[in-house]
Amino acid sequence: MAGPLISPSAGKESEEYQQFKFLFDEYYRPLSVFAKQYVGDMDTAEEIVQEFFVRLWESRETLNIKVSVKAYFYQSVKNACYNYLNSKHRRMDVDIEMPVTAVEEDVLDRMIEMERKEKLFKAIEKLPDRCKKIFKLSRINQMKHAEIAEKLNISVKTIENQISIALKKLMKLKKFLLVLLLMFLLY
Repeated sequence: MAGPLISPSAGKESEEYQQFKFLFDEYYRPLSVFAKQYVGDMDTAEEIVQEFFVRLWESRETLNIKVSVKAYFYQSVKNACYNYLNSKHRRMDVDIEMPVTAVEEDVLDRMIEMERKEKLFKAIEKLPDRCKKIFKLSRINQMKHAEIAEKLNISVKTIENQISIALKKLMKLKKFLLVLLLMFLLY
């Protein structure tokens, strides 16, 4: 997309705001998960992404993006993560001499990975409420079946059955989500 992100001739501030809100709603979560891979902490990652969106809003009238909005967002957040790590004097495993194309490929790979994880999270959100809650406690919060059973005041067998139901429903997704699910469960 060439040209300003949000056209200064849009006229209505509410229209600008609606465009910005759409971009924020669409990209905030995947960018936060993406940033977490660099900084290792979700709170810090969310702060970096929020700061990115503040800067984006402040420069909306003069911003001229020469690549896709998605690529610009991911590259900008990646750069913000590097800046954060540099400011904290943390050692980075990035070779400064790395060619730009290698950096772009890395960002593209991470974008694809984030999109797949986002699809998995959306699929988990579509599970029945009880099943979703139990699955999240087990796989995301990494609680043991006995802990979940005690917390929810249900039997361990119910936990096992609900997780089995969740996995069966998730396995009906496209093949690449199955691979992602396995990767997700092993993290």
